[in-house]
Amino acid sequence: MFHIDITPPQARIRGSIVAIILLFGAYWHAALFPLVTTDIANDYIPWFDHIVDTGAIAAFAKPFGAYSPPYLYLLALATPLKGLVADVIIVKIVAMIGNLAAAAAFWRLLQALRIDDAPRLAMCLLALPSLMINAAMLGQSDAMYVAPVLMAITAAIERRHRAMLGWCGFALAIKMQTVLIGPFILVILIARQVPLQYWLITPLTYLAALMPAWAAGWPIDDLLTVYFRQATTFNDIARNAPNIWMVARELGFNSNVVAGLASVIAIGAIAAYLARYIATARHFTPEMLLRLALLAPLIGAGLLPRMHERYFLLADILSVALAIISRAPGVWKVPVAVQLGSLFGLFGYGMGLPWLAALGAIPMIFATWLVLQSLLHQAANDNPLLVRPL
Repeated sequence: MFHIDITPPQARIRGSIVAIILLFGAYWHAALFPLVTTDIANDYIPWFDHIVDTGAIAAFAKPFGAYSPPYLYLLALATPLKGLVADVIIVKIVAMIGNLAAAAAFWRLLQALRIDDAPRLAMCLLALPSLMINAAMLGQSDAMYVAPVLMAITAAIERRHRAMLGWCGFALAIKMQTVLIGPFILVILIARQVPLQYWLITPLTYLAALMPAWAAGWPIDDLLTVYFRQATTFNDIARNAPNIWMVARELGFNSNVVAGLASVIAIGAIAAYLARYIATARHFTPEMLLRLALLAPLIGAGLLPRMHERYFLLADILSVALAIISRAPGVWKVPVAVQLGSLFGLFGYGMGLPWLAALGAIPMIFATWLVLQSLLHQAANDNPLLVRPL
C-alpha cells in the first residue's frame, strides 16, 4: 500500500523548525551538563550529600543550606539516584525539573492567550539560551519559581484571582525573586477590587510549603528568615545583573550610599508603575496584561540593587510570549534585546568579565523602553481615555 502524505506544507515546515530547535537544545544540554560551577561544588552537592547521609526526612530536623525548603525537598526526592549517576548530574536533573515545569506553564499561558500550536511553541522554550544555561550549566533552580509565576499570570488573564494568589504563594516559597512580579499582582488586586480576604491566600500558601520542614524539626523562626539572610549575603550594588547599577559598579560607584540611592529610585519607579496602571488595568486586553506583567520584572531587576545575572529569567520568558501573541511591527526586538542582555550577564558571570554584564545593560534598558512605549501606544489606540502623561 502507498502512503499519501496529506499534511499541509505549513504544518510540515513548522514541525521541521521545531525539530531543529529541539535538536539544538538537546545538543547544548548534553554539552553543558558535565560542567561543574562553584555553586554546585560548594553548595548544592554538599546539601545533597547531607540529605543522603542524614536521611530524606531527618535532614530537615536542623537548618541547612541557604535556600528555601521546597528546593531541598526536590534534592531529597532525588536521593535514590545517588551512586547511579554523578552528583553534578543529579543536581542538574533537579534543576531541569524546573525548566520542564516552566515549559508546561508557558504552554498554559499560551492557551490562555488563545495561541495556536501552543504545545510545540512551549517545547521550543526548552531551547531558550538563558533557560538552558540556568539549569544545564549553572544547575540553578530559577525556573522553579518562574513556572508558578507564569501560572499566576495565566490566572490573572483568566480572572481567577484565588488561583493567582495561590500560585504566587507557591512561587514565593521557592525563590525570593517572586517579588519582581509583585507590582503586577498588586495592580490586578487593586484594579479589580479583589476581596481582601483572598489576599491571605498568598501568605498561607507560602507557609504551607514550609510546613514539611517545620514538621521535621526545622525551627519556624529560621524558616521565616531565610530570605532576610540571603539579602545580606552580598554587598555589591549589582551581582552581574545587566542593569544600570552594574554600569555604576564598573565605574567605581559601589558604596552603600549608591545602593541606598538605587533602592529609592526603584521604589519610586514601582510606585509610578502602580499609580499609572491601577486606574486602567481593569480595561486591559490579555496582550496588554502580558506587556504589563513583562514590564514589572524589567523595572524591578533593572533598578533594584544587588540583582544577580539570573534575575531577568522571568522577563526572558515573558518577552518570548509577547513576541508570539503580538502582531505589532518590530515586536521581535523585545525578546532579542532581553535575551541579549541576559546572555551578556550570564557570560559576564561565567567568564569572570563583569564588564560584559555592564554591557548587557544597554539592550536590557532598550527592551524596557520598548515595552513601556508599546504599552502606552496600544492603550492609546484601544481607548484614548486610558492614557495620561507619565
